[in-house]
Amino acid sequence: MRSDLLALLWSGVSLTAEASPASANDACCKELQKEFPSGYFEPSSDQYNALTGSRWSKTAILHPGCVVVPASTKDVSCAVRILTKRECKFAVKSGGHNANPGANSIDGGISIDLKRLNATKLAADRSYVTLETGITWGNAYHAFEAEKIAFPGGICEDVGVGGLAVGGGQSLFQASKGWVVDNILRYEIVLADGTAINATQSSHADLFKALKGGNTNFGIVTNVDIAAFDFDVMWGGEVLLNLTGPETSRSDMLDRLSHATVDFIANNEKDLDTGLQVVTSYLRNGAQVTDLALTNVANVSKPSSLDQFLSIPNKFLDTTRHTSLATIAHQTSLAVPKGFRYVTASVTIKNDYTTLRQIWDLSDATYLGLADKNKVDWMVSFVPQPKIQESYSASRGGNSLGLDHDSDEIVIWLLSRWDDVSLDSEVDQARNRFVNKAKAIAKRNNAYASFVYINYAGPSQDPLCGYGADTVAFLRGVATKYDPTGVFQRLMPGGFKLSSAQC
Repeated sequence: MRSDLLALLWSGVSLTAEASPASANDACCKELQKEFPSGYFEPSSDQYNALTGSRWSKTAILHPGCVVVPASTKDVSCAVRILTKRECKFAVKSGGHNANPGANSIDGGISIDLKRLNATKLAADRSYVTLETGITWGNAYHAFEAEKIAFPGGICEDVGVGGLAVGGGQSLFQASKGWVVDNILRYEIVLADGTAINATQSSHADLFKALKGGNTNFGIVTNVDIAAFDFDVMWGGEVLLNLTGPETSRSDMLDRLSHATVDFIANNEKDLDTGLQVVTSYLRNGAQVTDLALTNVANVSKPSSLDQFLSIPNKFLDTTRHTSLATIAHQTSLAVPKGFRYVTASVTIKNDYTTLRQIWDLSDATYLGLADKNKVDWMVSFVPQPKIQESYSASRGGNSLGLDHDSDEIVIWLLSRWDDVSLDSEVDQARNRFVNKAKAIAKRNNAYASFVYINYAGPSQDPLCGYGADTVAFLRGVATKYDPTGVFQRLMPGGFKLSSAQC
């Protein structure tokens, strides 16, 4: 009986008489205005337009009934109590770096913008930092440069701490430290009843594990402690290659890039300090470019583990140098600036040359099949996932990503960029074709991996199911325990929800 009741509650059906959504939102906005006179904004204000427009992708800009900007965990608790009492739908924004509509905003409901939760603190023993979740990773890195302290965090400077901290988290320390979530020591989270608790390996350990990949299914995270270490400068930058000549053919270039990528991942355990992403781009101006984003966090210039990449011809730009973590994050963000329409998707494959090479050809064919390709930028990133990165999880309470500890893998991230809203459907269909055919190629080659990185996933994907049935069952159990009436399923509908996972 209890499971049937929870299913009904999670479905979005209210068991009590209530006002219409519009009148409920009006009532919520009025009460929020009373509670937050300096942090409340309506559609008639310039501040409202600035706040709702502060999204990385224009596809994510929606029109809430009002915006509230809390300045503390206590404020977030107050807002959640108001919203749950009146059954008002809402969304939460940390950095706003997710392109999926509804992930960080909402039409008609209430938007909670965490931008004022931006404090940082270094522990007395320098072993961890505390970050509020409204700060961006770039600002967090800058905050500790003078202390010569670093920690695993986002690769782009304008990504918010909040979203990455519950999604897994790719970082420049992936091989040497693991996922960002495996370096989080504590989450402060506001639950559905407005209570704020700390989840750690020893307190609310089930919630602690669930948050490390379980996304926004349990509450609103307001600050985190992340393991830190002494760090000064690093080596890194970008090497740009022209895929269309003059020294060798495109086919030969892709052959060499595929071999180099597979070999690098297979040998990554021999050099845990070196990382890379291989990004191939078709640009609307006709350019066909591969961007090798290269890093060494031990500050070794051009390490030998990158020799295969550095020997590939057709190089026309090399920005690698000794620099800071914050500078690398800034440079990465320049390649994907805000102000465009973006769509993303992700597929994971085993570290297999044949599959990788065929997916590169698939990417070419999918882009060239676009009727309006001269108005679209098409970028596909290949991100190494060495199996050693999973070894860091168990000692810190585990995570909920459901990854295989026994195989090296590659996360493929499709990112398309355009301006004209009339192209939305065409680009979306191309994305879906690419994903479906890439999965088919991988399955045919016995190289398919079910994991879908949730922070790269597109709106039509089901990344939670990619974690595996056992993990999804665990996550649902934790959500039921800490949010028995399904507030973060029903009232906060954006993002990837356990209630809608089809597995």
